[in-house]
Amino acid sequence: MYKIVIQKFGGTSVEDARAMARSIAIVRERGITRRTRPLVVLSACAGVTNALIKTSELSLKENPREALTSIDQLEARHARTARELLEEEPLVRDVQQALRAIWEELRTLVRGINLLRELTPKRRDQMQSAGERASSLIFHAALARELGSSREVHLFDAREFFITSNEFTSARPMQTEIAKRMKKIRSSLAKGAMGVTQGFIGSTLTGETTTIGRGGSDFSAAIMGVATEADSIQIWTDVAGIMTCDPRVATAARSIERISFREASELAFFGAKVLHPETIWPAVEKEIPVLVLSSKEPEKPGTEIVETTEKDRSMTGLAIKRAIILVRIAGQSGQPDAAVQQIVWGALAESGALPLAVSLSVDSASFAFADTAVIPLLRAACEGLAGIDVQTERALITLVGPGLHSQSGIAARIFRALGRTANCEMISYGGSESAISFVVHDDVASRVAKRLHAEFFE
Repeated sequence: MYKIVIQKFGGTSVEDARAMARSIAIVRERGITRRTRPLVVLSACAGVTNALIKTSELSLKENPREALTSIDQLEARHARTARELLEEEPLVRDVQQALRAIWEELRTLVRGINLLRELTPKRRDQMQSAGERASSLIFHAALARELGSSREVHLFDAREFFITSNEFTSARPMQTEIAKRMKKIRSSLAKGAMGVTQGFIGSTLTGETTTIGRGGSDFSAAIMGVATEADSIQIWTDVAGIMTCDPRVATAARSIERISFREASELAFFGAKVLHPETIWPAVEKEIPVLVLSSKEPEKPGTEIVETTEKDRSMTGLAIKRAIILVRIAGQSGQPDAAVQQIVWGALAESGALPLAVSLSVDSASFAFADTAVIPLLRAACEGLAGIDVQTERALITLVGPGLHSQSGIAARIFRALGRTANCEMISYGGSESAISFVVHDDVASRVAKRLHAEFFE
């Protein structure tokens, strides 16, 4: 019996024929071994989901010609990729025919949206599902051709087993149902077959196509890893692992060899771009290692995400989140006002808004938000009871490390590194054992990050 490896490839890893060929080589070298068989989970080719979203919007115009032209362009792009990758005419013809059915389905959707002048979330999901379906068709044909007829390579339609709620465009996976429906897939892989399927998309119990939100392919891969009792989950992207900082900000940033589930989650929550924040949670429950690797530099070790790591290192990574709104709410009496605090937190709970960081004092509270939609709600809740001050163009910088509470001198090192570079407008420390966050003006965020990276990582 073989162990199962989930190999998820992002959009840049399947963006064209050359990228797909690299990824197929990775499947052969890192997925198919004497003891493992892969389930390959694919994103749409880079840029395709955005193009499909735009096509959906164009469908509402009086003349849907632009929307139909956009579909023609997508069809031509995928046809070119299939020709360059597959080469053999009979195989190319078969794939082109299967792809053509997807594009015709989209053209019918466009005409329906245009006729009814209505773009519902359900129609959006039907449109957006085309990207993953198209990339997996081409990839599957190329992988089967590469491996030859002696090996079974199955193309699994995620909509047949990845069952979700009916909250279109942001559906929630039904993990128990998914595990039940993936039993046959798990058995097939354990016996030596291989599989290709789609991330991001699924279906309701009644068979209506859904998507689980942008970045959801990573989440899909993790859910499938749990359902198949996978040995590991490999996330192949265009970056060689989780970095100590955004390399566009700190050029000396390097990949983190090993990181805990908690630390990876903190970095993702506070702005690190490699992983979808929810990716790791299903794997945490089953203690399945998650590896973040580069399809462009597969020889690099990347980052392994595990349950726990050593707590003797001072810091793991640094995240920056831009376009932050800093909100300070102060009671009018100058004294502690539990009623105001209760009203504010009640308004946040009702709206579902989640502050990224919070700092409390005797008569005031400061919040860092990523979404301006919460501001009118807070103004309405505080009217006549408390003053509210809103500052925009801020950035939240977060340092993440194991067991920060047990390390002395961390705050001193942070403020020494800041020096006269920036004024720290809010600090949030203590809510998490592994993160310390502070707010600065966006203009100086990059300089601050560089200095902090030099202090802790260089």
